[in-house]
Amino acid sequence: MDDSDLYGRPADPPPGPGWTGLLGKQDLKVALISLYVVENSGVRLLAAVLRRDGVDVHEVYFKDWVNNNIQPPTTDEVEVLIRELEQAAPDLVGVSVRASAFHRIATHITEQVRTRLGAPVVWGGFHATSCTEDAARVADMVCVGEAEVTIPALVARLRKGQDIADLPGLWVHTPEGLARNGAAELLQDLDSLPFADFHSPDKVLIDGDRIERGDPYAKEPIFLIMASRGCPFPSCTFCSNSVMDEIYPGQKYFRLRSLDHVLAEANYAKTWFTQLRRIRFDDEEFPVKRQWFDEFCQRYPAEVGLPFEVHMDPRVVTTERVQRLKAAGMDTVFMGIQHTARVNREFYCRDVPDEKVLEAARVLHESGVRVGYQVILDDPVSTSEDKRALVELLLKLPRPYEMVLFSLAVYPGSAIARRLLADGVITPDEVEGRATKVFRQFRVDLSYEREPEDQFWAALVVMVSKDFVPKGLIRHLADSEALRKHPGPVVSLAFAANVVKLAQMGFDLMMRGELTFAVVRRWLNPKALVTY
Repeated sequence: MDDSDLYGRPADPPPGPGWTGLLGKQDLKVALISLYVVENSGVRLLAAVLRRDGVDVHEVYFKDWVNNNIQPPTTDEVEVLIRELEQAAPDLVGVSVRASAFHRIATHITEQVRTRLGAPVVWGGFHATSCTEDAARVADMVCVGEAEVTIPALVARLRKGQDIADLPGLWVHTPEGLARNGAAELLQDLDSLPFADFHSPDKVLIDGDRIERGDPYAKEPIFLIMASRGCPFPSCTFCSNSVMDEIYPGQKYFRLRSLDHVLAEANYAKTWFTQLRRIRFDDEEFPVKRQWFDEFCQRYPAEVGLPFEVHMDPRVVTTERVQRLKAAGMDTVFMGIQHTARVNREFYCRDVPDEKVLEAARVLHESGVRVGYQVILDDPVSTSEDKRALVELLLKLPRPYEMVLFSLAVYPGSAIARRLLADGVITPDEVEGRATKVFRQFRVDLSYEREPEDQFWAALVVMVSKDFVPKGLIRHLADSEALRKHPGPVVSLAFAANVVKLAQMGFDLMMRGELTFAVVRRWLNPKALVTY
């Protein structure tokens, strides 16, 4: 697929008011396409809402995500997709564009859908919301913000023969031009939504030469559930929540589901996930609102009873909370550190002192739960002193722990993108969408091309979590000026340590019954071995 010139220009054929031909069509059928996200709960939730309204929905999961090795689809793969859609014969096609790096791929698919099927295309997802003008050059309609209200309202209006030009939450090409409508009001009652649909039969996975009927994720051992939406700490400049907060000024973006609804969904998963081993609460931060939290700790063991894992911010980690969650079945915590206090405060707008991080780490270590610390590397503002300070901070964390290393990606519309562009630190071509860095370096691996000093510090960070690598050795290596200029030996040592760590983790996953083919295929890339 030659996609070198697709970004920033209208699609061919261009978008238009093709939706007018659907006015009054009662049996309107919708196809939803998820790009490179087999576990896409957003698409499944939207499908569930539409099915509740009596709409015929066909879900297509087009290609799975492979860490640091995302390849554009081949001509043959796109042909398989189009033939699948031709067979399903949808009247309206929705494309979930979760990240701007997928803009070119989504454009190519949209062109093929309009050429071959003649169906109008609506884009949704974070890219559609943060880069609506760019999305509207390609899609006939663009959903701005959350889709569970806007898209069902769109379908309802079409079925009733009503105009959609003024529909909140939708940008739409009309015979008079492009209508730009603001985001719809946020749905505050999340309990009014059905569960994401993992059981309906009208689903297909297309990946390479494989066509798999049925839900492609329901056989996995881990079920992802969100008890909330948004984040109680939405200021982080690298995060999509800061963008979404700006889109809904004056509205409460952080919302919490009732515990009854959450536990019912967990038990729904136990019914349909035949290999289920654990629940992953995929909230930005696990809810700690007192009444909800107290009731959760009491009811979850009796009503669900599966091991679970959560995300926690250092600012909410306390001995009481951790011990109570552990007693309820929590065995794993992922905690965001990101960087040192200075970089967090001045670059990421994340005011968390290093002392607070270390205290939270002590509490987690003493609890005996498995811990994974999230750190961001490859930012363009950290000095050599900052990178050394990060290594020292991580060396102070009590072992054992896992390291979840992300490489900074700059997303369009984010506060961090605006700042770096205004300061001339990066160019527009380095912002995701025009750039596709996340295809090659989403999670840190040591094969990625960096400046020698950056490669040196990255290798040291990789080693800090390995309890079989002496801390004294890491500090000794950090003092070497020669290795900063020629980091090859340090990189080789870090790579070897990482292989040992991954072997240990793979064995643990196998013993827990959680080592699946999908896990191996996504993460085991010898040329770009993800770090832990």
